[in-house]
Amino acid sequence: MRGIRRSLGLFTVLASMAAFPGFAAECGPLTMVTSVPMRPIAGGPPGIDALIGDMHQTLLVDTGGVFSSVTKRTMRELKLKPAQSNVTTANVRGQKSDQAVRLPSIAIGRLRQEGVNFHVDPAADNPDDKNPQAYGGTLGPDLLQKFDADFDFANGSLNLVSPDHCNGKVVYWTAPAVAIVPIRIAQFGHVFFPMTLDGKRVAVLLDTGSTDSVMNLDAARRVFNVNVNAPDVQKLGRIAGGSTANIYRRRFKKLELDGVVISDPLITLLPNAMGQPPAPPTSSFFWENDDLQDLPELTLGMSVLSKLHVYIAYKERKLYLSAGAPSPAP
Repeated sequence: MRGIRRSLGLFTVLASMAAFPGFAAECGPLTMVTSVPMRPIAGGPPGIDALIGDMHQTLLVDTGGVFSSVTKRTMRELKLKPAQSNVTTANVRGQKSDQAVRLPSIAIGRLRQEGVNFHVDPAADNPDDKNPQAYGGTLGPDLLQKFDADFDFANGSLNLVSPDHCNGKVVYWTAPAVAIVPIRIAQFGHVFFPMTLDGKRVAVLLDTGSTDSVMNLDAARRVFNVNVNAPDVQKLGRIAGGSTANIYRRRFKKLELDGVVISDPLITLLPNAMGQPPAPPTSSFFWENDDLQDLPELTLGMSVLSKLHVYIAYKERKLYLSAGAPSPAP
């Protein structure tokens, strides 16, 4: 699916940016733009607080999405008028949206923007539902890739860092090993890179919007000789929506990248549907035509990412990854 991205534009910085200590200034220090607390939503994807107009909302931070969005309920409660968008997005349930809204303002920590366009999430709205919604919108790659996105899960913070710094000079935290790997940034900001799973090289997509880490069942059979009837494979049930398929789960031995090791990762196995890549059942994942030429064999979700420190240097086209451990706040 192709379309024209609606960009958030550059946010206004509400306070002076703070530099990380310890780096020489020949090509610019590592400079904090904003840092906000980050907490899991329903035990899975990370959420942050934002102020939309005069309403406090939780935004799900989704590197596997495309457009930053608001839910239909948030749109209704803010009395926002939807407009026709240039693109149509769909979720795993087959629900679609071709609408966007203009926010009066949005503030994320020290960042603020007036009159920015957000897409409308495709999920249905129930006006009779009075329960608090888990989140009021998503923060997608259309905004994240304007910065370095530093996911410090151990300290529970999302740091947005200026991309104008010395190449390679971003590791401000202490860790026994830090993997540094070139990444491919696809058309809509998706992050692809290689890892090794049980001694086999696999193509990986980084998706903070997915609770589970998900493997293409075709790849599991082809690369790892997985038999869904074997005793080490658990059938979880079926997923219904745009397509229906059985879901399985298997524990692998070791997932690693350049000295960083995740032991005994539990991975969900999901078949392809009509030749399309599997969408993680808990993600707002959105595929694009360019990605279909190089499908990931593994979508790395929060079941693994929550154990790591993940720094995405979008401009530098590198991923910095280490085991997550409490460290001094930058």
